[in-house]
Amino acid sequence: MSLFHLRPLGRYLVILLLIALPVAACGGLPGSAPTNFYILQTTSELKTEGTPVQLADGATVGIGPVQIPGYADRPQIVTFGSGSAINVSDFDHWAEPLSDAIKRVLTSNVANLVGAESVFSYPADFRPDKQSLQVAVNVIDITETGTGVARLSVRWHVKALYDNKVLSRHAKIYETPATPGDYNSYAKALSQLLGKFAQDIAASLNGLNLSS
Repeated sequence: MSLFHLRPLGRYLVILLLIALPVAACGGLPGSAPTNFYILQTTSELKTEGTPVQLADGATVGIGPVQIPGYADRPQIVTFGSGSAINVSDFDHWAEPLSDAIKRVLTSNVANLVGAESVFSYPADFRPDKQSLQVAVNVIDITETGTGVARLSVRWHVKALYDNKVLSRHAKIYETPATPGDYNSYAKALSQLLGKFAQDIAASLNGLNLSS
């Protein structure tokens, strides 16, 4: 019996079946791999290095914005290859936008160091006062070098929000071992570097005079 001799409902079901078969076949192609997702983790056991951080009475600290390089601003995890080449992993993604992840981790880590009641994610819905500080972060490089090194190169400045005055500027490169091609190792290494970065942010807040 041909397709045209079937009742309308029968023809409709047969057409749906014919459409579904190629789709099902493509979904089961050998060699297809699931996408893996990774997060950057906060560190709850951070300690200030050297002199404990002393914020001015009533001071609040906003962390952000966080700017990242264009090559890293995508869901896929990007690492460096040889020369000027980069590697973009189709099946290994960040679970959230990378700039949001960095700000989330830094906000939590700095809060653990100077007090959760004093630290928030910036921008926030509030009116700044004379005790409000902002830490703006510019990530220059964030990658695994392909030679077993996770690298985080950053610049940041601390600003008095009330009068829009920059109080200090800083720059640093952080590195730690990471297993090449192991994205779980890479995410863990970056989390460790963000912990060290948070310690330096906290130190940059120490003793700032907001009354002048």
